[in-house]
Amino acid sequence: MKMLISGGDRRMIFAAKKLAERYDCAVFGFEDAEIAGIPRADGRTGFDCAVLPVFTGNGDGAPCTDALRGMLRPGAAVFAGRVSPQLVRLCAGNSWYLYDYLEREELAVMNAVLTAEAAAGIAIRETEAAVFGSKVLVLGFGRIGKMTARYFSALGAQVTAAARKPSDLAWIRACGYIPADIGDEEQMRGALGTADIILNTVPAPVLAGDAAAAVRRETLLIELASVPCTAPTAHFRVIKANGLPGKVSPVTAGYIIAEAVENIIDERSRKNGGT
Repeated sequence: MKMLISGGDRRMIFAAKKLAERYDCAVFGFEDAEIAGIPRADGRTGFDCAVLPVFTGNGDGAPCTDALRGMLRPGAAVFAGRVSPQLVRLCAGNSWYLYDYLEREELAVMNAVLTAEAAAGIAIRETEAAVFGSKVLVLGFGRIGKMTARYFSALGAQVTAAARKPSDLAWIRACGYIPADIGDEEQMRGALGTADIILNTVPAPVLAGDAAAAVRRETLLIELASVPCTAPTAHFRVIKANGLPGKVSPVTAGYIIAEAVENIIDERSRKNGGT
């Protein structure tokens, strides 16, 4: 299989290296010298698929997407993360199959692991007291919330996790954490007012107004969500820390992307009878 891999951030360097172990890979849009050893795609055509970086919201999310028209064969597959509308139109107009690897559960789970690990590192670095014995509040109990609570609990913190769904609150209790219902103002005031470290995974303003007022000035909020949970003028310290896997662990994050792409290709092959 001839695979075209586009640059974007350091994750794609390591995704390319991983994929090159199995496929005939060539790269374009890379500027980092570390990609040496994988040939450039200059002048090559007839690629069976393209692996593009994660869309960040700036531009079309993939360098040189127009160049794909002359490089991919009809019926090729395109893999990207958080695909942009422009890329959707481009693939539809050229009869290419488009796959968003960020929708893969295995990738989402492993990204949650990398996020939790990096968040623990931030907490250790940015606080003068030990995480051990501290009171940690995790807002949200999705994949990242679950892994974050697990990491901080393993470090010896007293973990409270806040969620809305009764099922999530039940899982919080079952995991041995202290549950807090985000919809219960009294419970949240108590959790917010005693927390030494707050980790937000909810992409919504859950720390607005009275909720924010309950947080102590010395509390550290680590913002893991893409949408801030509190105002920029908060009276407590806020560290914006979304997108941690690619920033902190680009090697592993790149390998995770490569593995997700490989899984999609293998599933396509089995569905098509091994072709």
